Amino acid sequence: MKIKGLALLGLIPALLLSSMATSFADATPTPTPSSSASPDFQTLMDQYKIASEQYRILQQRRDDLRTQINRTFMIAVDVANKEARTAMKLARTATAKNDVIVKQKNAINAASLVRDTAIAALGALPTPPVKPAKVLEMAPLSKMKSQKPSPTSTRKSKN
Repeated sequence: MKIKGLALLGLIPALLLSSMATSFADATPTPTPSSSASPDFQTLMDQYKIASEQYRILQQRRDDLRTQINRTFMIAVDVANKEARTAMKLARTATAKNDVIVKQKNAINAASLVRDTAIAALGALPTPPVKPAKVLEMAPLSKMKSQKPSPTSTRKSKN
C-alpha cells in the first residue's frame, strides 16, 4: 500500500510538469491538410491526375517529334532511292552501276545517322506517375464474423 501511495505521489508531479511544458510551447499554427506529412487520399489523387495529364502531354509531344523525325528520314530515303533509280537508268557499265548503289547506301546511312542522333536528342522517355494506393481500414477482429469451415463429404468416391 505504501509503495502504491509513493508511486502515485511521484506520478502526480510528473504529470503536472509534462502538461505545463506543453502549455508553454510555442504557439504554431496547425498545418493544413495539403501541407501535412501524410496528405489524404483525395489530395494524392488530385496530384496524380495533374501528374498524369503532364505525363500525357510530354508523351504526346515526344511522339509528335518522333513522328516528324521519322517522316524526315523517310523523305530522305525516298529521295535517295529516286535518285538511284534515275541514275541507274543512265548507268551503262558495272562500275557506274556500283557507284550508284554505293551513293544510295551512303545517303541512306547518313539519313539514318541523322535520325538516330535526333531521337537520342529527345532524351529518355518520361516516367509515368504512380497511382496512389487507397489505404484500406481494417475492421476490429471482434466485429468480424467467424467463418465456419465448410463440411466435408464423408462419402467415399466410387472409383
